[in-house]
Amino acid sequence: MTRVLALDPFHDDGLALLRARDDVDLVYLPTPTDTEIAQHLPEAEVLLLRSRTIPVDVYQTATNLKLVSRHGVGCDNLDFDQMRAMGVTIAVSADANLISVAEHAFMLMLAACKKVIPSDRAVRNDGWAQRDHLGTRDVAGSAVLTVGYGRIGRAFATRAQAFGARVSFYDPFLPSDTALPDGITRAPDLAEAVARADIVSLHIPFSETSAGLFDAAMLARFQPGAILVNTARGGIVDEGALLAALDAGRPALYAADVMLSEPPGANDPLFSRDDVILTPHSAATTAQAMVRMAIGASRNALDFLDGILPHSMIALDPSEDTRTTP
Repeated sequence: MTRVLALDPFHDDGLALLRARDDVDLVYLPTPTDTEIAQHLPEAEVLLLRSRTIPVDVYQTATNLKLVSRHGVGCDNLDFDQMRAMGVTIAVSADANLISVAEHAFMLMLAACKKVIPSDRAVRNDGWAQRDHLGTRDVAGSAVLTVGYGRIGRAFATRAQAFGARVSFYDPFLPSDTALPDGITRAPDLAEAVARADIVSLHIPFSETSAGLFDAAMLARFQPGAILVNTARGGIVDEGALLAALDAGRPALYAADVMLSEPPGANDPLFSRDDVILTPHSAATTAQAMVRMAIGASRNALDFLDGILPHSMIALDPSEDTRTTP
C-alpha cells in the first residue's frame, strides 16, 4: 500500500482516480495546518502539491518520499537541489492549464489596450465624455513580443496573431531548428526585441536566470506607451524599478496576474496606480483547468507507481523549461 498525501483543495475528479486504486492509501488535507503536514509527510511516498511551499526541514523528515506531483506547472515552490539530494522525482500537469493562462494573458492585454478599468470607472462616475481621451489601442497591427515560447507562450502567440498582431518571440531555450508557424518570427536579442515591441507578454519560469530579468535597464528599453503583461512570476519583474519605469511611461501600463509577494501587503505601492491592472494569480484557476490539473497530477502519480515515467516528468535543473505558469 502506497501512502499518497494530497495538500490543499483538490478537485474530486482527481481524488477519485486515487481512491479507485486498492494499492493507494490516500490522505487528503484540503486545509492543512503546518502541524498536520509535518505529521503526515514522513509516511508519504507521493506528495500531490499545489503552490504551497513546505519548509526544508519538514522535507528532511520525508524519508519515504519518491515523487512530488505538481497540481500545475511552475516549480518555484520546490528546492531542486534538495529534491535531487533526496532522490525525489518531480512531475507537472504540463498541459492542464495552458489554455486558461494564455486566455488570461490575452484578457490582460486587451484590458490594457482598451483601458477597460478606466472606461468602466468613467461610465460609473458621469465621465462619458472621457471616451475621447482614454488612449485605447488595437491589438491588430501591434508588435507583440512573447518572452518564452513554451506551451503557454505558443498559445498566446497564436491568439495574438489571430487578432492581426505582428508576433515575435524570444526564447533562448528553444532549439534553433524548431519549425515556426508562418508569420511568427524569432527575436535573437531580448533587449532589442523589447525596444521594438508595443506589447510584451511574459511566459517564462522563475529561475536564477530570470529573476529580476526585467530590471531598470530592461524596462528602460520599452517604447513610450508600451504595455507589459506578466502571467509568469512576479519576481521576473523588478517591482521597485517598475514604479519608476511607469512614471516615465516606459512601459505605460503593467497588467499582471502575479506579484513578488503573494498575497501582497495592504499598502503595496502598485495598488495606488491607475497604470497597473492586477489579478490574484488566478489565471490557472478556471473551473476547467482545476479539473485538468487535479486529474493530471493524479495520473502522473499513478503512472509513477505503475513503473511508467510520467510524460511530464521534469529534470531536476532550475533552468528546465516548464514554461506553462500554474
